[in-house]
Amino acid sequence: MSDCIVVGGGLIGMLTARELQQEGLEVLLLEKGQLGGESTWAGGGILSPLYPWRYADSVNALAKSGQQMYPDIARQLLEESGVDPEYTTSGLMILDQDETSQARAWAGQWDMRLEFLNSADEVQQCESGLAANIGQAMLLPDIAQMRNPRLIKALRGSLDHRQVRYLEQAPVEQLLIED
Repeated sequence: MSDCIVVGGGLIGMLTARELQQEGLEVLLLEKGQLGGESTWAGGGILSPLYPWRYADSVNALAKSGQQMYPDIARQLLEESGVDPEYTTSGLMILDQDETSQARAWAGQWDMRLEFLNSADEVQQCESGLAANIGQAMLLPDIAQMRNPRLIKALRGSLDHRQVRYLEQAPVEQLLIED
């Protein structure tokens, strides 16, 4: 008998099952397809929304929390699964220059480093693959990413290591609530 059933085996479902098990609960994770096989697999792996100043404070609070926790989670997943999710602080470059005041305000509010690259040489030094005529960019150097396919494998390995039960190809079609 499980103490808790988690419905949905994407990134959030797998992390939730892992955390609940870590807190001492017997967990069953149900996934209608394969673990991590839908939006988690298709995501870009960037641990921040693009143009983060365009999002509500709640989204930015969630992203900031994740950015603080993911380095340790990635390390734990590697230790437990043997699969490196490739956590990389790669930065996020924004080429648009129409929202610099919004970007400055956001960076100040969320205590995030924001740098301005003001010449083609600075842009090329940071990202040589861009066209040589790009003369300005904003850079959020502390933004990180993980490789989604590797993150899924590492999470699955962590669940196996922790003996968290999961069922794939197990769609949940309704909930029966009694008492």
